[in-house]
Amino acid sequence: MAALTGCTADEGPGDSTPSASATETDDRIRVRIASSAVKPPSNPAELSVGVLDSEVGIDGLDPIARAATYSRLVGFDPRTASIYGDLASAVELPEPLVVHLRLRDGAFFHPDASGTASPVTAEVVKRDFEARRDEGTFLFTNVVDTVEATSAVDVVLRLKAPFSLLFEYLSRTDASIRSAQDYGGIRAPIGSGPFLPAGTNGDALVLRPNPLVPEAEKPRVSQLRVRRVAQPADLDALFIQREIDVREHPDDRSREVAGRREDRVELSRPRQRMRGLALSLLAPRDQASATVVEAFRDSRVRRAISIALDRQALLAVDGGLLSGPVGPSFAGDALPPVELEAHPLYQRSLGEAAKLIDAAGHTGIELRLSHSDSPLMLSLAQQVADQLIEAGISVRLAGRPQQEFETSFLAGDFEAAFFELDRLGSPDIGLRLHTSGGLEGDRSPWGYSNPVYDAKVREALSQIDPGERTRHSREAQRMLLDDVPAMLPLTAPLEYASIREGVTGYEFDAYEFNAGTLARFWQGPEAAEAANPEA
Repeated sequence: MAALTGCTADEGPGDSTPSASATETDDRIRVRIASSAVKPPSNPAELSVGVLDSEVGIDGLDPIARAATYSRLVGFDPRTASIYGDLASAVELPEPLVVHLRLRDGAFFHPDASGTASPVTAEVVKRDFEARRDEGTFLFTNVVDTVEATSAVDVVLRLKAPFSLLFEYLSRTDASIRSAQDYGGIRAPIGSGPFLPAGTNGDALVLRPNPLVPEAEKPRVSQLRVRRVAQPADLDALFIQREIDVREHPDDRSREVAGRREDRVELSRPRQRMRGLALSLLAPRDQASATVVEAFRDSRVRRAISIALDRQALLAVDGGLLSGPVGPSFAGDALPPVELEAHPLYQRSLGEAAKLIDAAGHTGIELRLSHSDSPLMLSLAQQVADQLIEAGISVRLAGRPQQEFETSFLAGDFEAAFFELDRLGSPDIGLRLHTSGGLEGDRSPWGYSNPVYDAKVREALSQIDPGERTRHSREAQRMLLDDVPAMLPLTAPLEYASIREGVTGYEFDAYEFNAGTLARFWQGPEAAEAANPEA
């Protein structure tokens, strides 16, 4: 098993190939240590964030507090597909379905009501993971077969089958490590993360830095205050009133409201969504004609449609990023942007498109383009239609209410469809979308089938080592694009957050990794000024 090098920002966008000696002798996975380029403040300031009352669980914690209160064995950065140590300092794959994790020295739970801090041992991890199984947590009911504590610091996971998202799931809060005791005033089990809940103050939960972590790992705020409110509009109001320092925007209205605050910085990241153009290769149904489907089955026609599209013009309508089969929200697994931009399928050429259609013998194509009738999707579909018309392809738009469109789309009842997929919560979805069985394993909604691609996807999804998964995933995506899929990935929209000017260390584009592993690097605005007196 090769040492994990991954495809990370500091290693360049290309694939990383381990040396022969490493491949033959080393079963270790590379575990990174999180660090920050920003100097710790001499006088840490408070940082305030906000959540909805509905997000508070029966344990008295919300998602932000829960991520900051508990440690996990590892953290996982989707931007680089890299593993970071949390409670674990080393990871090995000694056998195909065996994962060995070595706990770091000196890990303790937060002090209990008596002031006693218990050590975090392998036996504690085993007990808690077995409790997770009893609670029905997917990782421990469907993936992990047994958990063993082979010494005080050695945890061994034996898997039921290869699972390529193992480390992503181990980095989630539902795989965090809990004590058997709770905090007393708060029902939550005691954790060992960078913050500990110190109680409520009005509508806020106050979290204070864990006093037991080494000085170099201490959080960089004096305390983290989590304000709790009833409605999303209340969070917008708190941000405008300068009572919270961070607002992650659920919609455009929230973003517009935040724009009224002058001392703010806007951050963005790709949504875990994808917009694409699907071309049906299935036997004609109500919304498809035999002539058009026959044309789509010719890869030259599909290629012509792809190069007739001006993706940059589509991006200009509402912003966003170019997307490949795996979207840019999983940058560690996705094809690098420069590679996508240079790929022949992404190069617009109306003249070449016309030649390909003529060579395929399908001149005069007239297709029906289905889409949901929301204003944005109508605007984008109209632009797609106009671009195809420029290439000599006639287009009739067919807008439908969202629910009706989605039903027919998932049933494969369309000729061509401009659509947006949401809830793309893991990188494997982008690969499985194009397999013969589709997401559910029974059929593709557009009828695309390439057994060689299917085999490559199975190979990618059998890799436990994220570095190997990334390599095989990118190879599968290149193979897919070269074959010209029946679903052409187009763009991924952006989502936004606003932070108070001077706040540092808040890495919005790190998704869950931000509130977990990176939370201790968050710094308030006064702290930023103290750390950079010349700023």
